Amino acid sequence: MFPGREALAVLLPMATAVVALWMAACGGSSGGGDDFWDADGASDADADADTDSDGDTDTSTWSGPAAFADEVVDAPGATGEGSGDANNAVNGVRGGGQFAGGTDVFSLGCEVGVDNTIVLGWSGTRFWDGPGADLAVFENAFEYQGANFMDQVIVEVSADGESWVALPHDYVHADETVYSTDPLMWPGFAGVTPVLLHEEDNPVDPFDPALAGGDHFDLADLPAEDPVTQQIMASGGLHVRLVTAPSRTNPDTGEPYLRDAISNGADIDGVYARYLTED
Repeated sequence: MFPGREALAVLLPMATAVVALWMAACGGSSGGGDDFWDADGASDADADADTDSDGDTDTSTWSGPAAFADEVVDAPGATGEGSGDANNAVNGVRGGGQFAGGTDVFSLGCEVGVDNTIVLGWSGTRFWDGPGADLAVFENAFEYQGANFMDQVIVEVSADGESWVALPHDYVHADETVYSTDPLMWPGFAGVTPVLLHEEDNPVDPFDPALAGGDHFDLADLPAEDPVTQQIMASGGLHVRLVTAPSRTNPDTGEPYLRDAISNGADIDGVYARYLTED
């Protein structure tokens, strides 16, 4: 039975007060804003209530897929044709699997300032540090005859496209003057794990290493005292720069990082970001 007018006069003000208290506890009005969003447009209204032990936004309820970098900011070695077409690095990942390299790639060289880097971005968005890996880099590594062919890549990030900080990396072979085909000797480098992800033939979660392969990076591993790290944590990352490792100096030896005898530079398939916001 419905309550009478006298009962409604008492109940309605109480209900209004309860709703007001609930909205205040949830952070204010129900209106939208320029908040966190993923590739499906999910806002942080569902994600910002909880944080993990490191203070990162708990985005475990986000359901949308990650997004691959879709903007070539700089590629000094690009020719526009074949593996020299930088657009191959921003058109999705098409790995060749455990035992073969992909062909939809952009090839870097090892000559500093000429062809050893590519800078990528996400149109109109920034990437952020969240729970787990934040970036997944897909190069062209593969297994062969019980060994691994790798083109090691150093991953750098920037909040403004001017200043950069590298994700920690190290060659840990007992004798760093000898090249190792063991991926475990190259922690923190991209270009060491075969790529299983393929946009059409194997469209799996790019942040599931067992299904997608590739090399995964957590922005929380950046050196906390670095001012670029602090800028990224405060305002998000804008660009990723991929650098062929042999074009950089190994601080342990004072010489360029070693490379496979048949390597002539990394082949970039694509980069995914997990947590994005509008710029």
